[in-house]
This record gives sequence, C-alpha cells and structure tokens, in this order.
Amino acid sequence: MNSLLYFHVFVLAVVCGVGLALDPKCNVTAAEGTGDRTLKYSYNKQFGYCLPFFHKGECLGGNCFDSDETCMQSCSLDYRQRFPEGDAVCSLPPEKGNCLALLAQYYYDSEEKICRLFHYSGCHGNGNRFETREACQSMCQAKSGRMLGAAETPNPDQQTVDVGLIVGILGGIVFAVAVVVAIAMFVTQRKAKRVDMKKVPTTDIEMS
Repeated sequence: MNSLLYFHVFVLAVVCGVGLALDPKCNVTAAEGTGDRTLKYSYNKQFGYCLPFFHKGECLGGNCFDSDETCMQSCSLDYRQRFPEGDAVCSLPPEKGNCLALLAQYYYDSEEKICRLFHYSGCHGNGNRFETREACQSMCQAKSGRMLGAAETPNPDQQTVDVGLIVGILGGIVFAVAVVVAIAMFVTQRKAKRVDMKKVPTTDIEMS
C-alpha cells in the first residue's frame, strides 16, 4: 500500500514539475502589433518543438519568440539537452531539423576537430549550429586549444563552395544560351511562315 502511495506521489511531482517548467505564455496566441512582418518562433505542443512564422511587429507577449533557442528555453523540457551550456554544444551531432529551408550554417565536428558547413532546415535543431565559421571556431576550436598559437585553420568546405559557385555560373550561362537559341529559332520560324504566305500559287488557264 505504501509503495502504491509513493508511486502516486512521484507521478504527481513529475506532472507538477512539467507544468512549472513551461512558461504559461507558450499556450497563449501572440497578438500582432504594427510594423513589418519579421521571422519569429512559436512553440507547437503537437510537435513538441518551436516552428518559425512571420509575425507583424515585435513579440509583445504570448507564444512569440525572437529565436528558436529562446522559444525552446521557455517552452520545452528538451531545451537543456539540445542547448547545453558553453562549449558542451560542440560535442552534439549536427542536426538539420524538420522544416524545409536550406540555411547555410556551421557545426563543429568533434572527431575531425574542425568547423564544417551544413544546411539547416530552419527548425528543431540544436546548439551545435553557428551562423558563421568564425563563431563556430571561437566557441569550439579555441576552447579545445587547437587554435592557440596555430596558423589559421584551412576551410575544408572552400572547395565545395567554389565548385558550387562554378556550377551555378555555368548553369546560368547554359540557361542564357538556351534562351537565346530558342528565341532565334522562334524568329526564324516566323520569318519562314511569312515568306510562305507571300508566295501565292499560280495555275495556267487554258484559253479556248
């Protein structure tokens, strides 16, 4: 009997802890203000993480946050696991997330001990995500001691970036050439049709 009572008390404590861990405003729809629409984040209880959306004006309360991290911090119990303090984020695996964007970000590869480029989907990632390679190096490589007194670390993704740029330029040139050829063929065909229309067939009339 006592064991069952302790179990119920434990479950109640967990439930209360969950309720206290979440900010009440995570359940309140944010009212729109005035001004331009900007990218914000709101917590989705069904998915269990924060999703991006466009909000008019500043976040003045309710389920509206300026970043994915601040949203998760206020509304999700997974926050500390996904965003540990300090350079603990550097040991997390890169996580692209579940949305559809392709945002160029950087993560720290703990095996190669170097910052690498990856594409972030826009939601449901973790703290091992930096907007610039320099920010990644400052947090992870500097504290690991790799950058102290060493020459600048070469960018392992530079070749990938250069190849992508070259492919993009060549693709643009090919597209432009294809458009010019298509226009030339169209003009030539129209001229040919006009010439055919001007040629009126004549037949000999037999005089009796």
